[in-house]
Amino acid sequence: MSEPIADHAEPSAAAADGEVSSARFWNACQGGKDNYERDRQAVEAVEAIAPGISADARSARQFLRRTVRWAAAEAGVTQYLDLGAGLPLEPDIHHIVSRHQPDARVLYVDNDPVVLAHQGAYQDPPLSSYIDADMRDTDTVMAHVTECFDLAEPVMLTFSSVLGHFSDEEAHAFIGRLLDRLAPGSCLMLSHDIPTPAIIKACEVYSAAPGALPYQPRTIEQLLRFFEGMDIVEPGLVPLFEWRPDDATEMTEIMGYGAVGRLR
Repeated sequence: MSEPIADHAEPSAAAADGEVSSARFWNACQGGKDNYERDRQAVEAVEAIAPGISADARSARQFLRRTVRWAAAEAGVTQYLDLGAGLPLEPDIHHIVSRHQPDARVLYVDNDPVVLAHQGAYQDPPLSSYIDADMRDTDTVMAHVTECFDLAEPVMLTFSSVLGHFSDEEAHAFIGRLLDRLAPGSCLMLSHDIPTPAIIKACEVYSAAPGALPYQPRTIEQLLRFFEGMDIVEPGLVPLFEWRPDDATEMTEIMGYGAVGRLR
């Protein structure tokens, strides 16, 4: 397993121009090392407006880890499709699920050039691989999924704090196209910020930063729509830290909600 490629030595043109990378911003929020001073300044600016946003980002990462551990250890899922993977931050999905399912397969998807530069950390064949693709391009994504996975068996889709970058119409469309191809027992996991006053202001500040990909929070009612026709795993759609917490779970301000649904 190779180490993540440090993203400090030779700044990209975007970083040199003072632009913020969404992937690096969230990496900085979560305490990662693969970010620039510009990204850390953006985090500080957002944190000044919405104290706790970094803790919220860490909480989303912890939620991702707990949900995939549940899927592997308790639900017996062996196939994982991580959409909008972002920058690697160990332990990543393939590290976690392989402890419980040695024959697991994980496919990471992102189309950020910053993430592409770090793809080596996601490449651990045959356990895991990475594709450079837009998650909305479901034909391309599913072509790779068909090569890597057995679609007669359940697959877990993970959307960790990324759906706010898409409109309702876009998000429901591409999630629906993916779910239509999956077997019963497949899972949909998502984490998402809700429109608290602090989050609304934070999104305004972040979205105004040069190069930032705008992010919009969703209400609990809007998030529930993504699980229509599915069985939501207990404890349901809840604040991130309330979903089957463990010793590593941080208690934070309630900014993000998350859930896992299973296809009937």
